Amino acid sequence: MVMLSTYQQSSNNVRSIVRGSAISHRLNLINDWRYDNIHQPHQQFEKLYQHAKFAQIELNLLIKKAASDTGCHPILPGQKSRTRALQKITTELHGKSDALTDLVRGSIVASNIDDLIKAYDYLIQHTDVCGVKNRFSQPTDSGYRDIKLLIRLPNSHFIAEIQLHLKKIASIKNGAEHSIYEQIQNIERQAMLESRLLHELEQRKITKLRQYSQSLYQQVWQHYMGTSRLAS
Repeated sequence: MVMLSTYQQSSNNVRSIVRGSAISHRLNLINDWRYDNIHQPHQQFEKLYQHAKFAQIELNLLIKKAASDTGCHPILPGQKSRTRALQKITTELHGKSDALTDLVRGSIVASNIDDLIKAYDYLIQHTDVCGVKNRFSQPTDSGYRDIKLLIRLPNSHFIAEIQLHLKKIASIKNGAEHSIYEQIQNIERQAMLESRLLHELEQRKITKLRQYSQSLYQQVWQHYMGTSRLAS
């Protein structure tokens, strides 16, 4: 008899629960989890970056297939730039190149919750998933929501990141929120350049910008919730 690991059992349970639940509650039933000690197949950065281009091709084929089979749209940005990769390794990963799990990445965009769950189920069933982060149940401070999967590619053995987006939420992130983020960054950067704390007026402006971002996301999220209730 084949024994399932704890995470495989967990993944199977998530699928069965998700399929048997009302659409508007399905996303909240996808739990966060991650294998310990996930690392890339190469420790040396140059070798890792060189092989990443082949892993990106492998990932692109997978994402295209998953999107096609679930009625979604693939987004294929290509591997992370050398500059950004090195910056993240230096500042966030304590110099460990093999800890960089989003060097190879891509996204799947769904027009509704049901299709997004289909894409999630497809990836859970057809890939070696190493971790799940559900920001629909726990959105960011700005109100942004998505699901992030870490998978191990079968041929290159690279760890790759796949994000699952809802179309209207992704549009805000790439449009209005990007502008808001830049405004906040400019305010904070100016204070840093002047070696000072933020003025009260600057703090109020940042608070208003974040509240505006939250209101935009909440508006489209209510749209999806209303659509889901009608479909249930």
